[in-house]
Amino acid sequence: MRKILIPTDFTVDSLQLIEYAILNYPDTKLDIVLIAGYRLPDTRWGIAHFSKTDKVRKQVSKSFKDSQRRIEIEHKINIETVSFDLFTGLNSCAFQNFLEQINVEDAIVPKQKVLSGTNKRWFDTTNFIKKNVKNVIEVPIEQSAEITDKKYSFIGLFNL
Repeated sequence: MRKILIPTDFTVDSLQLIEYAILNYPDTKLDIVLIAGYRLPDTRWGIAHFSKTDKVRKQVSKSFKDSQRRIEIEHKINIETVSFDLFTGLNSCAFQNFLEQINVEDAIVPKQKVLSGTNKRWFDTTNFIKKNVKNVIEVPIEQSAEITDKKYSFIGLFNL
């Protein structure tokens, strides 16, 4: 079994990296760890009430869960587990300690910058992974095109 680290921003698009992991390690059972970066709260109260599990649960949408479940069912021969973790450190030294704790030496990351956080507390861990993980495979990710067809007009704003 091989443990693979994959960055996520909790979008369905980021789950493509799981399929790339399966393609790159075809005859291997994979233990996949989806990782996101999170900046800890600034207050004692915030830190005392901080829960990694709670933060992840709030970020995971129904469409993300459904897509993850579909991938796990389709590739149950290749996937042992899919789990989530948060990196709450600030630098490469902290990330190296994080890697030692979870015992990972392989990673799949996107070639281009496509992962983004939903607010200022969340951040992309791709650069930390590229700098600190021994075996990193960079793959292209396709982003789903969101069509925003909103048109703005001043007509109707004023009652004459």
